[in-house]
Amino acid sequence: MSRDRGPCVDDLVGTVVPLSRDQIKTVGRSGDLAFPGNPYLHRHVVAIGWSGDGWWMQNVGGWTTVRYGPAHDPLGAVLSRGHPVVLPGGDTHVVFAAHRTEYEVVVRIPSSNGPAVAFRSGSEVGSATIGPRALTLEQMQMLIAFAEPILRSTCVGISEIASMRGVEDRLGWSSAKLRRKLDYLCFKLDEAGVYGLVSDGEVPASRRRLRLVEWAVGTGVIGPDSLRLLDVRPL
Repeated sequence: MSRDRGPCVDDLVGTVVPLSRDQIKTVGRSGDLAFPGNPYLHRHVVAIGWSGDGWWMQNVGGWTTVRYGPAHDPLGAVLSRGHPVVLPGGDTHVVFAAHRTEYEVVVRIPSSNGPAVAFRSGSEVGSATIGPRALTLEQMQMLIAFAEPILRSTCVGISEIASMRGVEDRLGWSSAKLRRKLDYLCFKLDEAGVYGLVSDGEVPASRRRLRLVEWAVGTGVIGPDSLRLLDVRPL
């Protein structure tokens, strides 16, 4: 497709959905650009609309981590749940995953101006999305302890998570207990469709911990307000 035909979303395998300034378009299992058949994929993962004098994209999925960036760095930034970002002109690659399937679409935005429409997330209709069951207090505390350096400082990157030993000391857990809890949570979230925690082979602990923290922070499961839970003791 010629890129000068107007703004659109392209699934890179033949489906192109034009964007409209008076409508919000969605991508997901039952979105305007649809990937049906995966019950772990949200009905709407991202929404794209026109607001003010620019195009915006928002993560409207409950449990899905969305990454976006230019063609040379499509995984450059995490789009946190509920937070819209302005889209630059040109191609923005958007990558997300559910269970064992990864998806990539391209949002193509030529330079344009025009009337605005308020940004809102798409309505949730249809069959339910399979997602994680409620996390226990100890599972939340483990996630928060790994992410504590990030939650306490806006200057710390996602890679600066706490070490296994640091989390053991922070929570007063043995090494065996932490590894058991980490294994169980990774399998629990994998069964619920969270991508990148369990592979056919052994998942290195550092990569698995990074993915857990990225998912927990990016989806809003934990945030700075969650730090208070570190001082709560199970009954």
